[in-house]
Amino acid sequence: MGGILSNLTGSPETSESGCNIFWGHVYQQSQKLMSQDNIWSSWSCWWFVCGLNNFEPTDSLQVFLELYEVFRKYDDGNGRIPLCQLRKAFNEVHLYPSKSQIFEMVQCAVEYGSPCEPDHVTFGEFCILVTELKNHYHNCHNIITPKPKSLYREKKTETDSIKWKKRENTTHFQVFLGGSCNPTTWRQELAIPFLKSHGITFYNPQVQNWRPELLELEAQAKENADIMFFVIDKETRGISSMIEVGYLVASMKQVILVLTEIEDNDTECKRVFTEQEKSDLCRGRKILEDLVERNSVPVFTDIDTALKCTEIVLNQGLRVQDLDLQHGAQPVIHGHIPVGETLLQMREAFNSMDSASFTTVDDQQLTPQELKLAYKSCTGKDLDSKWLKKKDKHSKYYFEEFCCIMVESQVQPSTVQKKITSFISTIFGKFSGHSSCSMPCHSEKDFRDVYLGGSCGDSNWRDKIAIPILRKNGISYVNPFISGYNQKLIPIQVQAREKCRLLLYVITDRTRSLSSMIEAGYYVGLGCKVILCIQQMKEGAMIGGEKISECGVKDYARGRAYLADLANREGVHIFEDILETVMYCVSYLQEIPVDTGY
Repeated sequence: MGGILSNLTGSPETSESGCNIFWGHVYQQSQKLMSQDNIWSSWSCWWFVCGLNNFEPTDSLQVFLELYEVFRKYDDGNGRIPLCQLRKAFNEVHLYPSKSQIFEMVQCAVEYGSPCEPDHVTFGEFCILVTELKNHYHNCHNIITPKPKSLYREKKTETDSIKWKKRENTTHFQVFLGGSCNPTTWRQELAIPFLKSHGITFYNPQVQNWRPELLELEAQAKENADIMFFVIDKETRGISSMIEVGYLVASMKQVILVLTEIEDNDTECKRVFTEQEKSDLCRGRKILEDLVERNSVPVFTDIDTALKCTEIVLNQGLRVQDLDLQHGAQPVIHGHIPVGETLLQMREAFNSMDSASFTTVDDQQLTPQELKLAYKSCTGKDLDSKWLKKKDKHSKYYFEEFCCIMVESQVQPSTVQKKITSFISTIFGKFSGHSSCSMPCHSEKDFRDVYLGGSCGDSNWRDKIAIPILRKNGISYVNPFISGYNQKLIPIQVQAREKCRLLLYVITDRTRSLSSMIEAGYYVGLGCKVILCIQQMKEGAMIGGEKISECGVKDYARGRAYLADLANREGVHIFEDILETVMYCVSYLQEIPVDTGY
């Protein structure tokens, strides 16, 4: 299946008698007629629907059937793929998007007015998204993650000779066991027995009698370990560990991460997390997962599988990024690329031609003339009227059919090598003025001076202090503050953040700021220009009307201390007063040349 799909086309060829092979119409009819049990019955139904009783199947027709078979495999029975199955469907055609990309795709479908319920995609949408992602893979196979504008000290992967030189006079452990500590037992019950049985050396920082002298040994073990094995489970907040993982991944360390989600009845210090704190902890995990997958590092949910992959990496000399489905990992390729834009643009073009007034999305249809105009809006080219009549004699077209026409019409049977790229490249060239490869090139006017990251919630430091000062000094900024969190904003905020020359993170004493600390740790590790203002959370602190437990105050204080420590080691300026921090940002930005980014 994958071999043919790797040359995806939407162009079933027609016979000289002008047989109608039209994807949207065929799909709607074949839902009713195709047998679920016998592929040969499906072929017969296909010919019946298309009026092709004497038509011989072609390779391009088989391609469509195979794509339809993938869709049908993950269809929920209502002609749509649910969000929870979409990643598996993409994997089946050798596409490996990140979780954020999957969510972004579904949100794009919802935003344009998909007839599906939220968190689902239709067949036409699936075809467009597959084609778009295939095009990215085709154009970007040698493209690395784009560099943030704030990058000023690029880090490089250490060569083997440098690693061995560092280890000459120090103890070398193959695996460092980081992550959740007390009261967790995953090290003693799972990790250590497995590593011992496979002859893998390890360093366990969780000891019964900890003493300050162990700090240096732990630092050396982290520096020299081949694999940083981290488990962030649901039994602890894992604040410091999440900050550290972000920092290590950005620093190009080999990290194997096991990440589990906080559930309704999970506890800390025998107290159930409040809804407010659970929301913050879940958001932090999603932010971390996105940052990790942007670097093509797979994220695990199962410790046993992660341990087996650790052994594979060490024994076979692989990178963690090279792990795939056969190893038990969930690979990610080009997790930094924005997706779903094509779907939005097509819907905008379709809606703009809708001259009639319809009460529901399901009723929206275009005449052939309107369809041709919508096509021209997307591609800048005229749709061949003869080709359209030959394909289908409908008087009205739904958006689902428009999707299929767009894919099919852009492919010429004689140009097999261009089947994937022609459609999306045409659309991106029309709408964006660039080819779809990695991130688009931005002009200087797209960039901003400073990103106002950090505490939101009850904090008003942006409006009261930062923004008035920045405006007074003619300094541009990005304000990511929102009243309500939405997961779809994660990739949008990353794009905005990485267009800024300076990243300011203010961690106040009246917010948990977990997501902000994870982001800050990541960009410090990446080598970006980061300025920090860190205020310590005090005992008895109130956040959103809730008193933070004694255990919680200690955890969040420990996270702040860890962020400050790693930032200090990287030469990052750290302040406690917000006004002083903002004034330093102003003086820094006024001193550096505008076009350098540092």
